[in-house]
Amino acid sequence: MENTIQHMEIIYGVCSWGLGHATRSLPVIRKLINEKHHVTVISNGRSLEVLKKELGDDIPYVDIPDYPMLVSENTRQFLAKSMVYWPVFIKRIEDGLSELQKILDKKNYDCIISDARYDMYSKKIPSFFISHQMRIMNPLQIQMFERAMERFNMFFFKRYIGVMVPDYQENNLSGDLSHNLKRIDENKIHYVGVLSDFTKRPLKKDIEYLISISGPEPQRSFLEEKLASQVQELEGNVVMTLGKAEKYSIVKKKHLTTYSFVTKELREELLNKAKLVVSRSGYSTIMDVAVVGAKALFIPTPGQIEQEYLSAYHNKLGTFYSVKQDAIDLKSDVKIAAEKTGITRECDVKKTVENILGIIMENT
Repeated sequence: MENTIQHMEIIYGVCSWGLGHATRSLPVIRKLINEKHHVTVISNGRSLEVLKKELGDDIPYVDIPDYPMLVSENTRQFLAKSMVYWPVFIKRIEDGLSELQKILDKKNYDCIISDARYDMYSKKIPSFFISHQMRIMNPLQIQMFERAMERFNMFFFKRYIGVMVPDYQENNLSGDLSHNLKRIDENKIHYVGVLSDFTKRPLKKDIEYLISISGPEPQRSFLEEKLASQVQELEGNVVMTLGKAEKYSIVKKKHLTTYSFVTKELREELLNKAKLVVSRSGYSTIMDVAVVGAKALFIPTPGQIEQEYLSAYHNKLGTFYSVKQDAIDLKSDVKIAAEKTGITRECDVKKTVENILGIIMENT
């Protein structure tokens, strides 16, 4: 791809809700760096640490906190927390914009790319937004609330000259999160294709089950306790990763190998070797599984409405099987999951990255 503008100065902001935004941003950032653009990465927490580890010390990083995630156990709690959440959300956006402006005052930048950070934009610089959440779900999927959230997104999207969705317009992975929109004109959104930092590799499928335990506490520990008590009932080669980076360990017991945590390289290898993946149903995980072509049993994090919706959506499609955390019967659930189709369409991350860069180059 020929670029009309060489060596751009780019700010790339990444949401720190989980690690999915960081990992899916990596192929785009790497491509920009490989094409000799100068990228400044803005993120926070573990997401920022992952980006630093993967991209190295040759590019600048800025730690700017973004807004907290709204998690609730039930509808009443969701409505109560919402009353407190939105003022905090707006304040964090104002703080983030203020910090961003300090950076822009010191140096000239050519564009801003934001992965789901509403506080990363400028009226004076072409700004682009990447998100799979055109519609923000609520526990009861109350239509009025969802329409209000679409209007909320429309209000913010006016600040960006390009809004890109890491999904396909047809035969999609995100369902109503980014499709069947009531207020937002889907013709003005760029459906660019899936984003993942993993690659499909021709490895022997010699792992029956790859069990990946992740997410915020205390639910991560609840899931570990639940699955650890049932995993011995599974037959064949089983690998379990605990998502605990504090202390590295590998424990082998009969047919089960347990890693406290795995590197990106090892996780890619394990995903490609696995016949069936057991994990949370975050959208980035769904894209990862789609790219490597594995089947999956999903267990949504209780209170994370997006994960609960995606689980229900793929259950209905018959692509993946999902079960609630408190209802897991691992031995029988994996058998049901193995009968599902998985994502059968082609998912070409290189093409997605080219689509994203093409939109940016056309508008800067």
